[in-house]
Amino acid sequence: MKILAPLSNIDYIDKYITAGADELYLGFHDDLWHQKFGQYADINRMSGFIKRANPFNFEDVINIIKYVKNKNKCIYVTINANAYNSDQIRYIKEKYFIPLKQAGVDGVILSDINVILAAIDIGINPIASTMCSIYNEDITKIYKELGVKRMILPRDLSLDEIQQICEKIPDIHFEAFFMRNGCIFSDSYCLGLHRKECGGICAYTRFSESMYSHNYTDFNDYTDVDVNDYLYRHVFHIDACAMCALYRLSKIGIKSLKIVGRADDWDGICKDIKLTKENMQIMKDSGNEKDYLDHMIFPDNFPQKCRISMSCYYPEIRFNRKGRE
Repeated sequence: MKILAPLSNIDYIDKYITAGADELYLGFHDDLWHQKFGQYADINRMSGFIKRANPFNFEDVINIIKYVKNKNKCIYVTINANAYNSDQIRYIKEKYFIPLKQAGVDGVILSDINVILAAIDIGINPIASTMCSIYNEDITKIYKELGVKRMILPRDLSLDEIQQICEKIPDIHFEAFFMRNGCIFSDSYCLGLHRKECGGICAYTRFSESMYSHNYTDFNDYTDVDVNDYLYRHVFHIDACAMCALYRLSKIGIKSLKIVGRADDWDGICKDIKLTKENMQIMKDSGNEKDYLDHMIFPDNFPQKCRISMSCYYPEIRFNRKGRE
């Protein structure tokens, strides 16, 4: 398995590689794009975070790709906004894809079938973003038939569901979310923007004053609604982790582990890369899943982070003993 890490600081490229990153991914901003299509036309899913998540311009990206390739590591670029119109796709193909191919990019993370077809036409390796809803083997086959060879699985799949997809279509490079930011919704079915000024539904749910839309009927009903509201607003996937699932992910065929957080603390990302690398070695030295779980290194904020499963990408590992022997 490979460790895939987000890049938003050029000074951390070598630090991430030294810590154990095999692959890097990044986004970019383009003032000309916004002049042409407007400030709310996203280039990627994190465009709303502006330069906090996308500090590089397109020229920077080309130089970074060349630098990373000289380090014999893989690098990917995100162009995975909710949707694009035909003029935007034409712009992407001409202004981005051709230079990216010439620079030697390993692939582009894409969310739109028509953009995927444009990438294939140029000769760029398309990667199906989590926005593509790879929830089952039928959806996987659609993208495979288009020519997609690498796909990012949604955060909310269980390990059993991931295993079923991997077993049915083993020749695809599947990538799974592994560390850092989770989400209370499904990326692929969320048409909201990551922009505070637009009232992004995820930010609104997290930070607005609590207002129940449920007409409770009795004391227990009210209590259930109140507790659920608190957990999903203040606890669920605030800092997600799949470290316990490392052994299982390896056995079922996941090829890359995605550490997310293009807008996150760089040292924190570096620490997660290092921890993942250390646990991968422990996994290799373990005879079975139980052996790995008995010897794995927990995150620094264990046990508070892990105690009630609300930060687990795959809570079935910690809270279901089936399959550990």
